[in-house]
Amino acid sequence: MFQLYKKRNFNDYINDTFQFFKIHGKHFFTLYFTINGAFLLIATVLIYFICKVYFEFIFSSLSGGIAAQQNNSLGNLFANNSSTVFVLAILGLLFLVLISIIQFAFPLLYLDLLEKNNGPNFTTKDVIVSLKQKAFKLIKFAVGLLFIFTPLMTIIFGLNVLLCFIIIGFPLFLITIPAVMSWMHLSFTYYIVGDERFFSALSLAYSDIRQQFWPIVFSTMLMYMIIQVVNTIFTMIPYVIGILFVMTNVENQNDTQKTFNLITIIMTAVVVVSLMANYILNNLLLINEGIIYYSRKDVNENISSSNSIDLIGSESE
Repeated sequence: MFQLYKKRNFNDYINDTFQFFKIHGKHFFTLYFTINGAFLLIATVLIYFICKVYFEFIFSSLSGGIAAQQNNSLGNLFANNSSTVFVLAILGLLFLVLISIIQFAFPLLYLDLLEKNNGPNFTTKDVIVSLKQKAFKLIKFAVGLLFIFTPLMTIIFGLNVLLCFIIIGFPLFLITIPAVMSWMHLSFTYYIVGDERFFSALSLAYSDIRQQFWPIVFSTMLMYMIIQVVNTIFTMIPYVIGILFVMTNVENQNDTQKTFNLITIIMTAVVVVSLMANYILNNLLLINEGIIYYSRKDVNENISSSNSIDLIGSESE
């Protein structure tokens, strides 16, 4: 079984994240896709539709001007039903927010159940029950993130932008972004798993980062870089194949409208693949932050040493 409570440094945060997926990856992703599969499928269709409409409108404007826009049936449909489209857009946005909340919560709840059950002795039903129990707290954290955390981060990043004029802001960005991400994720973990109050969670997460700043920030930075590199590979494959196909199509047919249609399909596919890959790969970062949480909790409460003493006592009996 994977050891959650353990004193860790930078190397341990990285190695243990991958070790976790080596040990529990099959069970983790089985539950992940069982719970999130339908949501991801609906999100894929929704994002595909939005992107397709957007790119079709842009390229129809470039290729045919006003006449092309008038012949665009989707454009006419939206123009004649603007209020309905607006309501649907809001509902679609709320649905994507809901998916994001579940995506962020799942890895942390999995780790919580892993600890409580002393191993992967739980099912999809247990995760769903845990999600229902934490539903109100998840919504409250999202609201707090929007109205409290986001304005604070806007101020911090704004100061960084100003500092960029004296060059020092550029390296600060490389440190500030992972530090803020880690602060947000650890706060979320303290709030959801540790059952802390919102401001208490922010304070505890800030204290953890301050006490072990460089290992936490650098491990978050490295995980984020790994996710971006892998995500780029996933998105570049359909992009390159699509561009080569478009170039072949242009040489053979010289049809501008068909070329724009192909580009629309390619760009839409790239956006969809990128977002879905980002959702899935983000589990690396969230598990890493969860491991940081349990490691810092072990430092503060000395849990692993207590467990070792209890184990020695039970063996002597």
